[in-house]
Amino acid sequence: MFKNKKLNFLILTALFAATIFIWSTIFSLLSGDVLKVVFFDIGQGDSIFIETPAKRQILIDGGPDKSVLEKLGEVMPFYDRSIDLVILTHPDSDHITGLVSVLEYFEVGHILVSGFKGDSAVYSQWEKIIEEKKIPLTVAQAGQKVIFPSGAVLEILWPDQSRMETISLANNASVVGRLIYGNSKMILTGDIEKKVENLLGENSDLRADILKTAHHGGKTSTGEGFLNAVSPEVAVVSVGKDNRYGHPSREVLDRLGNIAVYRTDEEGDIKILTDGNFFNIITER
Repeated sequence: MFKNKKLNFLILTALFAATIFIWSTIFSLLSGDVLKVVFFDIGQGDSIFIETPAKRQILIDGGPDKSVLEKLGEVMPFYDRSIDLVILTHPDSDHITGLVSVLEYFEVGHILVSGFKGDSAVYSQWEKIIEEKKIPLTVAQAGQKVIFPSGAVLEILWPDQSRMETISLANNASVVGRLIYGNSKMILTGDIEKKVENLLGENSDLRADILKTAHHGGKTSTGEGFLNAVSPEVAVVSVGKDNRYGHPSREVLDRLGNIAVYRTDEEGDIKILTDGNFFNIITER
């Protein structure tokens, strides 16, 4: 009888400890020291909002239209009209168009671009606003690091400007970054294809918990070798509902296998919170 009581006590103690662990994790993720990343449901395009624990705000791409302004209004206070850093991964219309509206409406502290020039009217408008507002601009280069006061770091993995002359496709010039906060890591890929994925794997440590699949889950990206190098627990696909390209492709979904997949066309906005050790994923629907 005594042994049973002791066993029951040990079980209760273990359950209590597990409960404390769960609640401490929840409280940690609700505290101020949290990195927030939101993949906007922006249609067939990309737009990612990042807020560091020190409240620095970053916007990566703006999607295909000005609906990004409404999305920003949902994650930023109504009185906040400034964004610290805007990153244009590459000048395709489904990434740059919404950013023109962002530049018009917000005060932007700095801009990071791939260096690949566009030839569209939207791209010309983008350049004109940057010049008129005298917004500081930096061309991305692999090896650069953007270090935020909170300890969050954005490592630039691509492009390598020494190889840009060999890049003829805007997708493969995309800015690729690894966002690190504590032990949590995310890789944000723009629209790179397998060619660049393979180049990244030559010299970079690509391990990450979360992968934003490149090019909306298109079959020319997210190769087996790249997936093995990143070894993510979670993959996020930014994609428009019933899009005419058939994204995400069946091949990519099959390659993702047992990795947990979140899609903006199915889940809406996808919010990821991390305290540097654990992460919580909250979907709009």
